[in-house]
Amino acid sequence: MQATRSRLLMAAAMLVLLGLFVTPAVSASSPLHAFHLEKTCDGLGTCTVTSSDAASLPPGTTETYLGPQFGDPVLSSRVVITSTYGGGGTAVGHCAWPLRTATGVCTFAGGTGSLAGFHANLTVSANADFSVFYWDGSYKL
Repeated sequence: MQATRSRLLMAAAMLVLLGLFVTPAVSASSPLHAFHLEKTCDGLGTCTVTSSDAASLPPGTTETYLGPQFGDPVLSSRVVITSTYGGGGTAVGHCAWPLRTATGVCTFAGGTGSLAGFHANLTVSANADFSVFYWDGSYKL
């Protein structure tokens, strides 16, 4: 059991590092924008944005977590953002949250429709009772 946990932790760490290194460089013509987003989650793999200062991710935008979700000690999942901004679009990324820490990370590298070219590096955190989650970081579109 301990060996399985160790392997899962190592796999999640490798996925996070891979996401940091394969995210394409940001061009000078597409500056990074800082943003803050708040969301609530249903516990079944879907979250809904309740507040965002990024116009491309307005309230009502959904995030669907596709797994695998490893559980203790690391939650790790592919995630798809679906936004109605500008006629609609999606962006695909990856999130990992070591449960022994107060924060996780999400990275996104591309999208479709109104989110084509979406790239983001985010820190994930939550309020004390985990009823509201936060994304803070930078993005380009």
